[in-house]
Amino acid sequence: MQAAEIADAHPLLQAGERIARDIDAGIGAGDGNPYHNRQHFCEVLLAALYLLLAAPLTQAGRVQLLVAALAHDFHHDGKGFGDATFRLERVAVEAMLPYLAASGVPQDECTRISAMILATEISTGMPFARRCYRHFFEGGAQPDAAGIGEPLAMLARDANLARQAVLLTEADVLPSVGLTLDYSELSRENLSSEWGKPLSDADNLNFLERVFGDFMVNRFFSPNVSALKEALRIQAGKRVG
Repeated sequence: MQAAEIADAHPLLQAGERIARDIDAGIGAGDGNPYHNRQHFCEVLLAALYLLLAAPLTQAGRVQLLVAALAHDFHHDGKGFGDATFRLERVAVEAMLPYLAASGVPQDECTRISAMILATEISTGMPFARRCYRHFFEGGAQPDAAGIGEPLAMLARDANLARQAVLLTEADVLPSVGLTLDYSELSRENLSSEWGKPLSDADNLNFLERVFGDFMVNRFFSPNVSALKEALRIQAGKRVG
Protein backbone atom coordinates (compact mmCIF):
# COMPACT_ATOMS: atom_id res chain seq x y z
CA MET A 1 0.00 0.00 0.00
CA GLN A 2 2.89 2.35 0.73
CA ALA A 3 4.40 1.58 -2.67
CA ALA A 4 1.05 2.46 -4.26
CA GLU A 5 1.00 5.70 -2.21
CA ILE A 6 -2.15 4.83 -0.26
CA ALA A 7 -2.77 6.84 2.92
CA ASP A 8 -2.77 4.88 6.19
CA ALA A 9 -6.22 6.13 7.13
CA HIS A 10 -7.89 4.90 3.94
CA PRO A 11 -10.81 2.58 4.90
CA LEU A 12 -9.86 0.08 2.20
CA LEU A 13 -6.31 -0.08 3.52
CA GLN A 14 -7.66 -0.86 6.97
CA ALA A 15 -9.94 -3.53 5.55
CA GLY A 16 -7.07 -5.02 3.56
CA GLU A 17 -4.86 -5.14 6.63
CA ARG A 18 -7.55 -7.03 8.53
CA ILE A 19 -7.92 -9.53 5.70
CA ALA A 20 -4.15 -9.94 5.52
CA ARG A 21 -3.88 -10.51 9.28
CA ASP A 22 -6.51 -13.24 9.11
CA ILE A 23 -4.79 -14.87 6.13
CA ASP A 24 -1.53 -14.84 8.13
CA ALA A 25 -3.44 -16.55 10.94
CA GLY A 26 -4.61 -19.24 8.52
CA ILE A 27 -8.17 -17.96 8.08
CA GLY A 28 -9.30 -18.36 4.46
CA ALA A 29 -5.66 -18.87 3.49
CA GLY A 30 -6.12 -22.04 1.43
CA ASP A 31 -3.34 -23.73 3.37
CA GLY A 32 -4.51 -27.18 2.24
CA ASN A 33 -4.43 -26.17 -1.42
CA PRO A 34 -1.30 -26.87 -3.48
CA TYR A 35 -1.96 -23.83 -5.73
CA HIS A 36 -4.72 -21.50 -4.50
CA ASN A 37 -3.13 -20.64 -1.17
CA ARG A 38 -1.57 -17.67 0.62
CA GLN A 39 1.50 -17.80 -1.62
CA HIS A 40 -0.74 -17.36 -4.68
CA PHE A 41 -2.55 -14.49 -2.92
CA CYS A 42 0.79 -12.75 -2.34
CA GLU A 43 2.03 -13.38 -5.86
CA VAL A 44 -1.12 -11.89 -7.37
CA LEU A 45 -0.97 -8.91 -5.01
CA LEU A 46 2.63 -8.18 -6.00
CA ALA A 47 1.84 -8.66 -9.69
CA ALA A 48 -1.10 -6.26 -9.38
CA LEU A 49 1.17 -3.70 -7.72
CA TYR A 50 3.70 -3.99 -10.54
CA LEU A 51 1.05 -3.61 -13.23
CA LEU A 52 -0.83 -0.74 -11.60
CA LEU A 53 2.29 1.36 -11.17
CA ALA A 54 2.46 1.66 -14.96
CA ALA A 55 -1.29 2.18 -15.42
CA PRO A 56 -3.25 5.48 -15.33
CA LEU A 57 -5.20 4.71 -12.16
CA THR A 58 -6.30 7.13 -9.46
CA GLN A 59 -5.35 6.50 -5.85
CA ALA A 60 -8.86 5.13 -5.28
CA GLY A 61 -8.48 2.85 -8.29
CA ARG A 62 -5.15 1.59 -7.00
CA VAL A 63 -6.34 0.64 -3.55
CA GLN A 64 -9.48 -1.01 -4.96
CA LEU A 65 -7.33 -3.14 -7.26
CA LEU A 66 -4.92 -4.15 -4.50
CA VAL A 67 -7.71 -5.22 -2.15
CA ALA A 68 -9.34 -7.18 -4.97
CA ALA A 69 -5.99 -8.90 -5.67
CA LEU A 70 -5.53 -9.82 -2.01
CA ALA A 71 -9.06 -11.19 -1.64
CA HIS A 72 -9.72 -12.68 -5.09
CA ASP A 73 -9.31 -16.30 -3.88
CA PHE A 74 -10.07 -15.71 -0.18
CA HIS A 75 -11.46 -18.92 1.40
CA HIS A 76 -10.75 -20.95 -1.77
CA ASP A 77 -11.63 -24.58 -1.00
CA GLY A 78 -9.35 -26.17 -3.58
CA LYS A 79 -12.28 -27.56 -5.54
CA GLY A 80 -13.50 -26.74 -9.01
CA PHE A 81 -16.60 -24.89 -10.07
CA GLY A 82 -18.80 -27.93 -10.55
CA ASP A 83 -21.93 -26.77 -12.33
CA ALA A 84 -21.86 -23.30 -10.75
CA THR A 85 -19.92 -20.70 -12.73
CA PHE A 86 -18.43 -18.03 -10.44
CA ARG A 87 -18.84 -20.30 -7.38
CA LEU A 88 -15.32 -19.71 -6.07
CA GLU A 89 -15.33 -16.01 -6.89
CA ARG A 90 -18.62 -15.56 -5.04
CA VAL A 91 -17.15 -17.39 -2.05
CA ALA A 92 -14.29 -14.87 -2.04
CA VAL A 93 -16.63 -11.89 -2.40
CA GLU A 94 -18.93 -13.05 0.38
CA ALA A 95 -15.97 -13.67 2.69
CA MET A 96 -14.44 -10.26 1.90
CA LEU A 97 -17.47 -7.98 2.16
CA PRO A 98 -17.83 -8.07 5.99
CA TYR A 99 -14.26 -6.75 6.32
CA LEU A 100 -15.06 -3.88 3.99
CA ALA A 101 -18.30 -3.08 5.80
CA ALA A 102 -16.57 -3.12 9.19
CA SER A 103 -14.04 -0.57 7.91
CA GLY A 104 -16.71 1.75 6.56
CA VAL A 105 -15.96 1.20 2.88
CA PRO A 106 -18.74 2.79 0.77
CA GLN A 107 -21.10 0.45 -1.05
CA ASP A 108 -20.05 1.63 -4.51
CA GLU A 109 -16.45 0.65 -3.79
CA CYS A 110 -17.54 -2.72 -2.41
CA THR A 111 -19.45 -3.31 -5.64
CA ARG A 112 -16.50 -2.34 -7.84
CA ILE A 113 -14.14 -4.67 -6.01
CA SER A 114 -16.69 -7.49 -6.20
CA ALA A 115 -16.95 -6.98 -9.97
CA MET A 116 -13.17 -7.20 -10.33
CA ILE A 117 -13.05 -10.47 -8.41
CA LEU A 118 -15.83 -11.97 -10.53
CA ALA A 119 -13.80 -11.04 -13.62
CA THR A 120 -11.07 -13.51 -12.57
CA GLU A 121 -13.34 -16.46 -13.44
CA ILE A 122 -11.61 -17.80 -16.54
CA SER A 123 -14.46 -19.22 -18.64
CA THR A 124 -16.81 -16.21 -18.58
CA GLY A 125 -15.40 -13.43 -16.41
CA MET A 126 -11.98 -12.98 -18.00
CA PRO A 127 -13.20 -13.08 -21.63
CA PHE A 128 -15.98 -10.59 -20.82
CA ALA A 129 -13.54 -8.23 -19.08
CA ARG A 130 -11.24 -8.37 -22.09
CA ARG A 131 -14.07 -7.60 -24.50
CA CYS A 132 -15.00 -4.58 -22.40
CA TYR A 133 -11.40 -3.39 -22.33
CA ARG A 134 -11.07 -3.75 -26.10
CA HIS A 135 -14.27 -1.76 -26.56
CA PHE A 136 -13.12 1.18 -24.45
CA PHE A 137 -9.42 1.28 -25.27
CA GLU A 138 -8.88 -0.50 -28.59
CA GLY A 139 -11.98 0.42 -30.59
CA GLY A 140 -13.64 -2.96 -30.20
CA ALA A 141 -17.33 -3.69 -30.51
CA GLN A 142 -19.75 -2.92 -27.69
CA PRO A 143 -19.67 -6.04 -25.50
CA ASP A 144 -22.87 -8.03 -25.12
CA ALA A 145 -23.66 -8.14 -21.39
CA ALA A 146 -26.76 -10.32 -21.80
CA GLY A 147 -26.73 -13.03 -19.19
CA ILE A 148 -23.62 -11.69 -17.47
CA GLY A 149 -25.39 -10.34 -14.41
CA GLU A 150 -24.44 -7.62 -11.97
CA PRO A 151 -22.02 -6.42 -10.77
CA LEU A 152 -19.81 -7.93 -13.49
CA ALA A 153 -21.96 -6.33 -16.21
CA MET A 154 -20.80 -2.93 -14.90
CA LEU A 155 -17.58 -3.44 -16.88
CA ALA A 156 -19.50 -2.81 -20.10
CA ARG A 157 -20.52 0.63 -18.82
CA ASP A 158 -17.39 1.78 -16.98
CA ALA A 159 -14.07 2.11 -18.78
CA ASN A 160 -12.04 2.54 -15.60
CA LEU A 161 -13.56 -0.55 -14.03
CA ALA A 162 -12.87 -2.54 -17.21
CA ARG A 163 -9.21 -1.49 -16.98
CA GLN A 164 -9.02 -2.46 -13.31
CA ALA A 165 -10.64 -5.83 -13.99
CA VAL A 166 -8.24 -6.68 -16.80
CA LEU A 167 -5.28 -5.63 -14.65
CA LEU A 168 -6.49 -8.03 -11.96
CA THR A 169 -7.07 -10.93 -14.36
CA GLU A 170 -3.60 -10.43 -15.78
CA ALA A 171 -2.04 -10.21 -12.33
CA ASP A 172 -3.85 -13.46 -11.51
CA VAL A 173 -2.11 -15.39 -14.31
CA LEU A 174 1.20 -13.48 -14.50
CA PRO A 175 3.06 -15.66 -11.96
CA SER A 176 2.20 -18.89 -13.79
CA VAL A 177 2.64 -17.77 -17.42
CA GLY A 178 4.66 -14.55 -17.47
CA LEU A 179 7.78 -15.35 -15.47
CA THR A 180 10.07 -18.33 -16.21
CA LEU A 181 9.44 -21.65 -17.92
CA ASP A 182 10.45 -23.49 -14.75
CA TYR A 183 8.01 -21.54 -12.61
CA SER A 184 5.25 -22.16 -15.12
CA GLU A 185 5.92 -25.89 -14.85
CA LEU A 186 5.88 -25.73 -11.04
CA SER A 187 2.57 -23.85 -11.14
CA ARG A 188 1.13 -26.49 -13.45
CA GLU A 189 2.25 -29.29 -11.12
CA ASN A 190 0.64 -27.56 -8.13
CA LEU A 191 -2.61 -26.94 -9.99
CA SER A 192 -2.65 -30.52 -11.27
CA SER A 193 -2.20 -31.76 -7.70
CA GLU A 194 -5.00 -29.52 -6.46
CA TRP A 195 -7.42 -30.66 -9.15
CA GLY A 196 -6.42 -34.30 -8.83
CA LYS A 197 -5.81 -34.76 -12.54
CA PRO A 198 -2.85 -34.35 -14.89
CA LEU A 199 -2.57 -31.18 -16.95
CA SER A 200 -0.80 -31.79 -20.24
CA ASP A 201 1.26 -29.49 -22.43
CA ALA A 202 -1.80 -29.32 -24.67
CA ASP A 203 -3.95 -28.17 -21.72
CA ASN A 204 -1.51 -25.37 -20.95
CA LEU A 205 -1.22 -24.38 -24.60
CA ASN A 206 -5.00 -24.34 -24.96
CA PHE A 207 -5.27 -21.96 -22.00
CA LEU A 208 -2.65 -19.67 -23.46
CA GLU A 209 -4.07 -19.67 -26.98
CA ARG A 210 -7.80 -19.58 -26.33
CA VAL A 211 -8.42 -18.21 -22.85
CA PHE A 212 -5.55 -15.91 -22.05
CA GLY A 213 -3.81 -15.09 -25.32
CA ASP A 214 -1.39 -12.41 -24.12
CA PHE A 215 -1.17 -9.45 -21.79
CA MET A 216 -3.28 -6.49 -22.85
CA VAL A 217 -2.62 -3.64 -20.42
CA ASN A 218 1.13 -4.07 -19.96
CA ARG A 219 2.96 -6.23 -22.51
CA PHE A 220 6.31 -6.22 -20.72
CA PHE A 221 5.96 -9.98 -20.06
CA SER A 222 4.70 -10.87 -23.55
CA PRO A 223 8.07 -12.35 -24.66
CA ASN A 224 7.87 -14.74 -21.71
CA VAL A 225 4.41 -15.89 -22.81
CA SER A 226 5.67 -16.42 -26.37
CA ALA A 227 8.61 -18.46 -25.06
CA LEU A 228 6.29 -20.57 -22.94
CA LYS A 229 3.99 -21.27 -25.89
CA GLU A 230 6.92 -22.33 -28.05
CA ALA A 231 8.31 -24.58 -25.32
CA LEU A 232 4.91 -26.23 -24.89
CA ARG A 233 4.58 -26.82 -28.64
CA ILE A 234 8.03 -28.40 -28.79
CA GLN A 235 7.43 -30.55 -25.73
CA ALA A 236 4.02 -31.67 -26.99
CA GLY A 237 5.58 -32.60 -30.33
CA LYS A 238 8.26 -34.71 -28.63
CA ARG A 239 5.65 -36.61 -26.60
CA VAL A 240 3.50 -37.27 -29.66
CA GLY A 241 6.55 -38.47 -31.57
